[in-house]
Amino acid sequence: MRIGRLIQIVMGASRLTPGGASSASVLLALLMSATLMGQTPSVSPGLNYNQDLDPVLKSIEGLTIHDQLGEQLPLDQIIRRESGEQTTFGKLFQSGRPVILNPVYFSCPMLCNLVVEGLVESVAQCGLEIGIDFDVITLSIDPRDSARDARNRESLLVKALEESAVLSGAAVSKARDGWHFVTGQEPSLRAIADSVGFEYRWNDYNNEYAHGAGIFIISPDAVLTQTIKGIEYDPQTLRLALVEASDGKVGNWLDDFVLTCFVYDPTKAQYGPAALKVMRLGGILAVLGLSVFLLLLWRKGPQRGETDKPSDPRREQLQS
Repeated sequence: MRIGRLIQIVMGASRLTPGGASSASVLLALLMSATLMGQTPSVSPGLNYNQDLDPVLKSIEGLTIHDQLGEQLPLDQIIRRESGEQTTFGKLFQSGRPVILNPVYFSCPMLCNLVVEGLVESVAQCGLEIGIDFDVITLSIDPRDSARDARNRESLLVKALEESAVLSGAAVSKARDGWHFVTGQEPSLRAIADSVGFEYRWNDYNNEYAHGAGIFIISPDAVLTQTIKGIEYDPQTLRLALVEASDGKVGNWLDDFVLTCFVYDPTKAQYGPAALKVMRLGGILAVLGLSVFLLLLWRKGPQRGETDKPSDPRREQLQS
């Protein structure tokens, strides 16, 4: 049984049993440990294990996700859609919506499954509607993946999104229109992945790809605006990243207000307050408050006790 299927069973059991979350964490940790131990070459008694020679560790050595914000994605690359149609990558941006780029490969035994699970849950809870406010492109980095593989993955993930939307109350009726599953030839797939800083490498020891975990937020004109690393994506962070990528065309006034004071913190994979922006906003609010106060004083005019009394001509003559 493949490790990805075992993970799904463990996570499913955690949802069905009281206290299952902690139990699932323990089981998942043991499962991953057992998997790595099974991949590690055995060492005879009395010999020291040399990590520099470990084929598993060497397969991921130096692999990372580089932050390449502001990079233009290669729109002229030829890709294949889930329908089998060959087209340019740029055709996927004709909707004018921001895009979540999700690089994976469809036969991945473990990590890709965790990435798409985190993506599905976040999309279902972010409060924006897929196919209306934003699109998703799941890009296979494996040229062996076919259009049929892409269609199979589309059916599985759209169904998973619809199930998550039942709990969150999200609108996902346009999911099949807004979620694209893309395959293609090695040069085109590599060019797209490189443009967003997503490194991957074929591992001969395990016969699978070694790669990082993360998603990429792309503007409607195909410029990388945010990189969110990891396998879990905070829904509010995803929402703000999409609002920022759209230049305020999606979301609401509260999102715009938050983005005036908050910036993305890659160390925490979420938005946090920016001291300089908060100070600027505080200064603006102080000036506005003072201006309103002075305006009210001016409109109120002098108090009754401060008004000049009419002069008495007789008193003035007596005093003179």
